[in-house]
Amino acid sequence: MKHYTLFKKILLPLTSLGLLIGLVSFAFIFNAHLNNIDTQAREETQKLSNLLITAKTLVSEHVFSSMALLKQYGSLEGPPNINGTTLMLGMEVPNLQFGDTPQTGSTLLVDSVTRIGSGTATIFVKRGSQFLRISTNVKKADGSNAFGTELDPFGKAIVALQKNKTYFGVVDILGESYLSRYEPMQDNHGNVIGAWYVGYKLDFNAIDQAIRQWGFLKKGFVAITDGHGNIRFLTNGLTRQEAQVALKDSQHRWTKVTRQVPEWDFQINILYPTSEAYWSALGALSPLMIITFILTLVVLIAIVSGLQRFVLNPLGGDPETAKQLLMRIESGDFAEDHTTATPDSLIANMLKMRRRLREMVSQLQANASRLKVSSSVFDHAHDAIFITDNHGHIIQCNPSFSVVTGYAQPEVMGKTPAQLGIAYQQPELFQTLYDSQTGFQEWQGEVWNRHQQGHDYLVELELSPVLNQSGEFQHYVGLFSDITRAKEQQNMLEHLAYHDVLTQLPNRVLFSSRLQQALHEAESQSTLVAICYIDLDDFKIVNDQYGHEYGDRLLMQLATRLNGLLKPQDTLARLGGDEFAMLLCGLRTANDYARLLKKLLTAIEKPFKVDKFKFSISASIGYTLYPIDRNPPDTLLRHADHAMYHAKTHGGHHFHLFDLASAQQSQQQQALLKDLLHGIQNNHIRLVYQPQVCMQSGEIFCFEALLRWQHPVRGLLYPNDFLTAVEHTNLIVDIGNWVMEESLRQLSEWQSQGLDTQVSVNIAAQHLMHRQFPELLADLFKKYAMIKPQQLHIEITESAAISDFARVNRVIQQCQALGVGFSIDDFGSGYSSLIYLRRLPVDIIKIDQSFIHNMLSDQEDMAVIRGVITLCRDFGRKVVAEGVEKAEQAEILAQLGCDYAQGFGISRGIPGNKVIEWTNKHNPFKF
Repeated sequence: MKHYTLFKKILLPLTSLGLLIGLVSFAFIFNAHLNNIDTQAREETQKLSNLLITAKTLVSEHVFSSMALLKQYGSLEGPPNINGTTLMLGMEVPNLQFGDTPQTGSTLLVDSVTRIGSGTATIFVKRGSQFLRISTNVKKADGSNAFGTELDPFGKAIVALQKNKTYFGVVDILGESYLSRYEPMQDNHGNVIGAWYVGYKLDFNAIDQAIRQWGFLKKGFVAITDGHGNIRFLTNGLTRQEAQVALKDSQHRWTKVTRQVPEWDFQINILYPTSEAYWSALGALSPLMIITFILTLVVLIAIVSGLQRFVLNPLGGDPETAKQLLMRIESGDFAEDHTTATPDSLIANMLKMRRRLREMVSQLQANASRLKVSSSVFDHAHDAIFITDNHGHIIQCNPSFSVVTGYAQPEVMGKTPAQLGIAYQQPELFQTLYDSQTGFQEWQGEVWNRHQQGHDYLVELELSPVLNQSGEFQHYVGLFSDITRAKEQQNMLEHLAYHDVLTQLPNRVLFSSRLQQALHEAESQSTLVAICYIDLDDFKIVNDQYGHEYGDRLLMQLATRLNGLLKPQDTLARLGGDEFAMLLCGLRTANDYARLLKKLLTAIEKPFKVDKFKFSISASIGYTLYPIDRNPPDTLLRHADHAMYHAKTHGGHHFHLFDLASAQQSQQQQALLKDLLHGIQNNHIRLVYQPQVCMQSGEIFCFEALLRWQHPVRGLLYPNDFLTAVEHTNLIVDIGNWVMEESLRQLSEWQSQGLDTQVSVNIAAQHLMHRQFPELLADLFKKYAMIKPQQLHIEITESAAISDFARVNRVIQQCQALGVGFSIDDFGSGYSSLIYLRRLPVDIIKIDQSFIHNMLSDQEDMAVIRGVITLCRDFGRKVVAEGVEKAEQAEILAQLGCDYAQGFGISRGIPGNKVIEWTNKHNPFKF
């Protein structure tokens, strides 16, 4: 009964109080650890958000500058307005014009803005609540321009445009992600009649690679979803289906932390198993549970021992003394009061118990002091923490220490930090810190640790000495965190800032820095430095025929191939599109660099294989040599660009060293190109028509459309004065399209006035081999349905016919299937071959006027003319003699069997509105 009473009154309350305190402490620490995990997850989402925003910022500058350029080009033609309606692909749409120039179906403005780079541009017209693409270089899945397609009626962009506001952000266009800018287009009355658009395709490779390595805890992962809930990026190690199940978890098996990224319309999701977080929190409780259990056990043993002695031993002294002693003990007064008792008596045992309790309280106070230090350390439990004694041995560490280092707590105790791989590359660090001769001091810095499994990791380490009240050294407290991943992310962002995303080559910024350094070294070492500018010849054909994906992969192979031929001190950089810059160092003569550039050109011209396709390309390289060309870095690169332009305009496929004469010629050609673009936009170019007559009957057979440019300063210019400057650019395609459409328009006007005739137009080689040429021709005949295809004749030069014989032959056959006829112009001035004359499916051969000019005085020219006429008769081809000026020439040509004649002896070029008047006077024509 006595034992039951003692247990009920003393032991049970003490045990309950201890359990209650322990449970409250456990709950507090458990919840704090879960909060730390949640905070860490939110910090990770912020880092991911910063990464996405940084990637967007790198592309934004291209979007803003391209939009400004597009609107500037549009303003040069005149204010936007709606003039009735027009047909586009069988659909009636408002006829949007800039000034008097219709924009429906034209790509001149959008191509001039996005000619360099992977951008796209579009001009929309508003029809009701729809916005339709009428001028665009956005490609559909089949590779054709997306004319007539509608802006997503449920997208964010159209909401902003309908409110007369600008929209800027990431948009999915025809299945591809673009950083896009939409701006409303207004007429003179402020009404929204259309929209401007510029976008650049986003390359997610670098972001995807970074997020694939991202994780959280052991089984957590990162999933970034778009506005439709689709997963765009996902951590390695699980499938998209598994990630979707976790995202839709309704049973609280997963804890999800999210962050919205409005700049992308993305949502960052970090998910980790709830059970893993709970187990991690329980692991943090283990040290406290052990300490609490030990203290509780010690107290209970002491109390039980004292009670046993009190019950079993005799009182041994004055009962009042025993009562007072007991009351003082009960009140917590353990101070010495000179009370004595018989040995082995109750009072003696109480005195012994009081002494022991006094010692125990002192020990508990010391333990409480140490627990207070431990508690302050564990407030930062997400970092690894360890405490050493004054000899440098570890006496305590937190759970994060084991997580980061891989060493369990029992393995850590008594070891030195160096034995656990901390700062293993600096073995003298801890020896210096524990040397009392130098004094104990704080230390902070980045060091490499060696993990228990053998791999290295980078940490930010802080070491702080702990002194007692007397100023004597007691401990060192070490705190560190693994920053390996943060450093890798920092390095990745720095790499993106100085390297091209596609090829990983240095970009313009890094190239400029290395150019400065190379010029300084060339001065000190008396060597030459070659600054080179590279442009691929006709690379746009690869993108147009096979798509940008194949073009990008070809550029990556090219970068790898060229880097393999360069020395470590050389630099190859991508400036944009198919333009590269190259810095060659260490050679001493110009001939050395010429040999190296020849080797590089040969490497470029070797075939590239991308999937099942093989591509053969060439390049034009311009370069200058420092210090022969002693100028600032920007000027040197500009000189190399001038030299490259000279190489390209002289046929490409070679390299050219900068010199002042070629630079001036290049500047003149560039100025001419700029003037021509302005002339096209302001209707300064026009067509005149030169008749072709039958040699036997004098009947008007055809009118050849000839291009003229009324230059505001230089006066009237002929094709030879300006077309050579653009024959290797996309502008030659735009000019050719304009010539064909204007010729058909003029032909329909003549036909409505009673003149039934034909028109022949000259088409450049690059235009003829454009992959959409037959389709464009078919669209023109649909637009001018009153014109028969047989009324249009296309003239190509002899050199164009043999540059890619198989391809030219295929295009001619496709156009002839529509009913269009073909002629070979200037025959005899190039590489005339009976094989081409026999195998090319052309209808007419035009003898070059150089032979006609001297036929009366030069027997060799007469023999050539006679031979060509004979061969054409045998091969079933008609013959046109160009440059006929005299009646004697016409009489001999008729006798030789020439079919048709053309030249100043018949008429010069006639304006379109004068052709009918001339025909009425001279049909049939008599020499």
